Amino acid sequence: MGLRALLPMVDVCGMKEFNSDLTVLVTSCDAYRDVELPFLSLFRKHWPDCRYELALVSETGRDLLSDKPFDRVIATGFGKNWCQMLVEALERISTPYVLLLMNDYLLDAPVDDCKFSERLEQAKLFDVANLRLNPNPKGRFPWRNTDLMEYPKNTAYCVTCQAGIWNRDYLLNLARRNMSAWEFERYGSFMVGDEKRPLLVTPTKEFPFVDAVHKGCWERFGVDVCRRNGVEIDFSVRGLPTLKVRLCEGVKKLIFAVFPWTLIVRIQNLLDVGMKEKKNK
Repeated sequence: MGLRALLPMVDVCGMKEFNSDLTVLVTSCDAYRDVELPFLSLFRKHWPDCRYELALVSETGRDLLSDKPFDRVIATGFGKNWCQMLVEALERISTPYVLLLMNDYLLDAPVDDCKFSERLEQAKLFDVANLRLNPNPKGRFPWRNTDLMEYPKNTAYCVTCQAGIWNRDYLLNLARRNMSAWEFERYGSFMVGDEKRPLLVTPTKEFPFVDAVHKGCWERFGVDVCRRNGVEIDFSVRGLPTLKVRLCEGVKKLIFAVFPWTLIVRIQNLLDVGMKEKKNK
């Protein structure tokens, strides 16, 4: 792992001390190595004053061709599912809060650092389990005298991998009870009934990212973000989705638009259908 792993709270290049409250944790896997450089390029461009350690978790440690690399790479080795890798990463992190991101969450606008700091303070003040920075789905109940909304426990996608501030201990416990990222969302959403900490969400999208890769393919808007910012994409690894994939996604969106999300997910979980098979994405 080298010097960078031995100094988890220090930027080796700039000898910069990171904020001790939160770590930005990016989940990845070697199969998505090609996505990491676009992620990193856009993250450093749109959040240049980020005061939080930027950590990548994947199977193997490696250096990307970037003049501003990840602050730390947590290598878990092969043969582990997404949640096992997440658990190992969280066990190596000492900050009480984590901003959890997927490696294909590409920033397409500057991050409001002051606003993010305010949200982190609210996460600490209200002792949240999760404060999501993207209202997808929207919260249902106003939270005290704030602009935040609360998710009812045990409803579909009250737990997701969407960009959000997590209580590290809570996230660690939830990850230990699941396997893939999709199980984490689909089953995890119904494992929070006894949790006293609230699940909150901002009224608007405050972490300006696009979910650039679906079903192993680049989305057109993800490609557009990269091109606008002069970031190269290696299309030899993955291309745009096929017509079949687009049709399937269209049918799925229609179903979720017509029927209640919680009903759909409960039926999926009961019948054990619709789960993605890939372990990390």
